[in-house]
Amino acid sequence: MSAPAATQPQQDEAAKAAAALDAALTKYKVAGDIGAKALKSVIAAAKAGSTVGELCKVGDDAVAEGTSTVYKSDKKLQKGSAFPTTISINNIICNNAPLPNSDAAKTALKDGDVVKIQLGAHIDGFPAISAETIVVGADKSKPAEGPAADAIKAAFTGAEAAIRLLKPGAITTEVSKEVEKAIKQFGCRAVEGMQTNQVEQNVIDGKKKIVLNAAPEQRPEAFKLDEGDVFAVDISVTSSAEGKPKTDEGATTIYKKTGSTYLLKMATSRKVFSEIQKKAGAFPFTIAMLEDERGRTMGVRECVNHNLLTSFDAQYDGAAGAVTAQFFFTAVVTAKGAIRVTPEPSWYSDEVVKSGKSVEDEGLKTLLAQPVRQQGKKAAKKAAAASAEKKA
Repeated sequence: MSAPAATQPQQDEAAKAAAALDAALTKYKVAGDIGAKALKSVIAAAKAGSTVGELCKVGDDAVAEGTSTVYKSDKKLQKGSAFPTTISINNIICNNAPLPNSDAAKTALKDGDVVKIQLGAHIDGFPAISAETIVVGADKSKPAEGPAADAIKAAFTGAEAAIRLLKPGAITTEVSKEVEKAIKQFGCRAVEGMQTNQVEQNVIDGKKKIVLNAAPEQRPEAFKLDEGDVFAVDISVTSSAEGKPKTDEGATTIYKKTGSTYLLKMATSRKVFSEIQKKAGAFPFTIAMLEDERGRTMGVRECVNHNLLTSFDAQYDGAAGAVTAQFFFTAVVTAKGAIRVTPEPSWYSDEVVKSGKSVEDEGLKTLLAQPVRQQGKKAAKKAAAASAEKKA
């Protein structure tokens, strides 16, 4: 028996939903392009001698400038940073955005440093967050090798596997297993408990999560991926045997509103929270943006104590000689395969990252050989012809 034809109201609702998804996708992509340009600016500035504080400023300024030039006619539309620029070196895993005048901000890069650069932009609350890992001073004539190359290639390969697994019907826990398997091909581990989160308008930590190397007590819930889901995919790896992150609370500068309510007692705290609402909205921010340098510490502390804010703690791997690497992208799940809203990494190439290890698992080889998105017959023939011409 054939399915009953859709009624006109049903057709209208479907058309409305499709139009809303298209409009959202456009905003995600605009945010992604702005973030990509900002990321390239930071990569270009990341030379030996440049400091962490300088690089954070380059990224944050580029995002602010980029978002200021789009959707200018809509005065009510919110736009700006979806995640502050972080510069995490060597064994530091993530969330390193030191205050401008701190000693940590004055840390200078050296040739051979493995640097994770993460940032994000949003348009109308639709966030696009990305990250790349580079090696200072490495290029085709002097490629990265050893544990640094292994960790970077592990993270890159994990990301390449992840984007091919983002399909309707896929189960989050199964995606985790395959990505972890890809990372282990290079003698590395996913950082314990790192999460890929579903994102939506004004939300960067939605219900569906893909947890890598989950701790026994985490037991992540299994979710089915649906068409239209958007994920901020975090592939963070380490060369250490256990992959357990440690928290440096003294280095934490990034926070985000929780959505909880509480009547703050101190006037300073109320002023700080009002400024956060106005400048950051639903997105993570660094306390460096707050004007009252004296009052912000007390104000943020009261907000955290009463669950108005949650922290994004600076994390590191304490194992001797550990090297960490990260690739982060934002993508939409569709029936034909995931659509990137943040462009592909710009620094990484097999000629610059020379790992002595490679993917040996046949199932992973097959997965990685697949295109991210299904092609129509004409496109497939054209791609096949181009491949044959290249081999000839």
